[in-house]
Amino acid sequence: MAGAVRIAAGRWKGRRLEFSGQTRPTSGRARAALFDILQKRLPGARLLDLYAGSGAVGIEAVSRGAARAVLVEASPAHLEKTLRRLVPEEGAVEILRLQASSAIAELARRGERFEIVFVDPPYADEIDPGTVSGAAHLLTSDGTLVLQTDAEASAPATPDGLVLTDRRAYGRNVFWFLRSARAEPRRTAKSDAF
Repeated sequence: MAGAVRIAAGRWKGRRLEFSGQTRPTSGRARAALFDILQKRLPGARLLDLYAGSGAVGIEAVSRGAARAVLVEASPAHLEKTLRRLVPEEGAVEILRLQASSAIAELARRGERFEIVFVDPPYADEIDPGTVSGAAHLLTSDGTLVLQTDAEASAPATPDGLVLTDRRAYGRNVFWFLRSARAEPRRTAKSDAF
């Protein structure tokens, strides 16, 4: 069984993204809240979406002004179909048909860095500290790593060199925001934490 989600804002607002029945997309409410938090970081940003599923987070980031998104998905058939229909800009969205750990190694080999890294493994899976640590090495010096977990999951381990700056819950979706311990603090108000 398949489903669909809609892009909430930006140049592709209202467009449908189809996904397979095994995919659990981030809810529209949680996705809108995530982008409200990250909105000042999006223009011109490069975003890595590990465990991309429907691609909603990465594609919506580009819709809202990010320069590029790399979507990592081991089984991207629905995602590839969506991109052929939706994203005309060459290079704006790239799909890596790899497992997360292999994709991290490939991106590191290519010397890629990202202002935003989003990690949302299937809820049935524990967040692998090695994957999070590898993803953290792909951040720019002032980048933000966002981990998404189920509300019932315990707090994820914070990789060396990163600090937890915030936690936000939206129904079953919980976002954990981490930044480099060396980055200058940006926090001036709760709504401007990133």
